Amino acid sequence: MNEQQSPAEDFRSQVQRLVAEGKLTAEEAAGLLESTPADAPEAVMPTAQQDSSEGIPPDLTLKVSGYTLTVLHDPSVDAPHLSANEDGVLRLAGTPKGWQVQRVDHFGGHWGSVKAILSMPFMPRHVRATVEGGNLTLPDLGGEMQADVNGGNIRMGRAASLKAEVNGGNLTATELDGPTHLGINGGNLSLTGAYSLNASVNGGNLKWAGVLSGGDHRLEVNAGNATLHLLSGSSLRVDADVTVGAFKADFPTRKSGGFMNTRHAGQLGSGEAYLSCKVAAGQVKLLTGDSR
Repeated sequence: MNEQQSPAEDFRSQVQRLVAEGKLTAEEAAGLLESTPADAPEAVMPTAQQDSSEGIPPDLTLKVSGYTLTVLHDPSVDAPHLSANEDGVLRLAGTPKGWQVQRVDHFGGHWGSVKAILSMPFMPRHVRATVEGGNLTLPDLGGEMQADVNGGNIRMGRAASLKAEVNGGNLTATELDGPTHLGINGGNLSLTGAYSLNASVNGGNLKWAGVLSGGDHRLEVNAGNATLHLLSGSSLRVDADVTVGAFKADFPTRKSGGFMNTRHAGQLGSGEAYLSCKVAAGQVKLLTGDSR
């Protein structure tokens, strides 16, 4: 680092470089630089030596509490590198289970003002993230994502699978080729480009878009809402048991039962996949690829 250059300028220049290289969008850059004073100190975790990185798997454990963390796949760095706009708040450590980022200041006077970038020379494999009142942005992953959101936001790209618990927060994910195990409890989860569904919604909201063309899938909604957008190529049979709730589909279904409890059954296409729904004081909507 150039000693003649202020730390804040270093952080800003890094953000600007990443925008120029297409690794950050202008919107992401604005969020990282917002409320960053010109004289703010920067915490720079030195790039790890190559030999000290040996034996550390390409996995991440991220504990985001009251700060903003953006993880990038940046081949221009030699080893994982963490930089932030404030000093003494965050720590990057290599462990036998992978790389770990967490706070070290116990929230002392820094709630919400800390912005950080974690640059990775490789695509992260498995990621385990806990977010409590903060913001996390992830690149495409090579493996599975495990997420616990308790008041905060996660935005992620592609992953092999997703296991998520959302409690009073928001998770947005795209392009999941493998299994999804989703629990929404008073929060919001938006998933596009999926091929499986295993979800429980309890007082929250699920927006799911993808293709169901084989296998068994499950959806339970209790005092919440779920909207499934079945994209072109979907082929399924659906059975829904509803207790004091609502079930709607824009393809033909048969309804039976009484006022309090109803059963709905229908088929889209040749019915190669099977979807089981249970609804209690909630609402489920099934929309096809031609619906708005």
